[in-house]
Amino acid sequence: MGNLKSKQVEDTRLSYSSSTLLNNCEQRYVNYKVKKLEVDNDAKDRDTSFFNIGSSFHYVLEMSNHEKPESISKLLEECVQNEGLKEEDVALVHAMVLKYLRSRKGSPLKAVKCEYAIKDEKIIGYVDLVEVDDDGNFWISDLKTSASFYDNKIPELPSNPQLCLYASFYREIAKDLDLDPDKFMGCRYLVACKSKAKQKLTESYVDFVTRLVEKHIKTVFITIPKELMRIEETRKDILALHDRSLELRNGAK
Repeated sequence: MGNLKSKQVEDTRLSYSSSTLLNNCEQRYVNYKVKKLEVDNDAKDRDTSFFNIGSSFHYVLEMSNHEKPESISKLLEECVQNEGLKEEDVALVHAMVLKYLRSRKGSPLKAVKCEYAIKDEKIIGYVDLVEVDDDGNFWISDLKTSASFYDNKIPELPSNPQLCLYASFYREIAKDLDLDPDKFMGCRYLVACKSKAKQKLTESYVDFVTRLVEKHIKTVFITIPKELMRIEETRKDILALHDRSLELRNGAK
């Protein structure tokens, strides 16, 4: 057969972030997603600690299924090794996890699936969390870390493209997780805010984490009923962008 090599199939699925890039600037989409050009040097040199804090927060909760793990410290050690978490940020993530879990305490909602992978020929994405109550009602939840959160953002959430896109897969999610699609209730927007508070010289690690939890870390849980969301419209918008992405890919060849 000679040295013939099988041609790798190009992945043309569109993620939420890629669709946002495409919608904002087609040329940048072509440069970064089609031609695979490197980002500018200034972007390379940016501090990624903000992102690493968020990914570590997600990791701990995913590994513990959004319940208190046997050892948060052990999971945080893994984050230092694998998620790029800086040692000086370990206490902050520890406190964020504790405050988040404290905020969930007593909730009738339980995590049934973390990091659900959307299975679609045109769209790729990962739902942070699917939550279910005792009656089988379920929500698709997005977990965020942020420097702050203001109430004026709440009215925007029913039309949030990422929430609406993931919500548009509720039937597929229900089928995969053995849930009743008629009991899809909407989305939840779960936010844990960071803090710039620093550890005092006279303060132990445990005391610092406790102070962060009690005085500095804020969590916000917001429920968005499906009736208020632009679910089907958003799905159509993303599919139209996918068609446009294929045109750009063909034009760039």
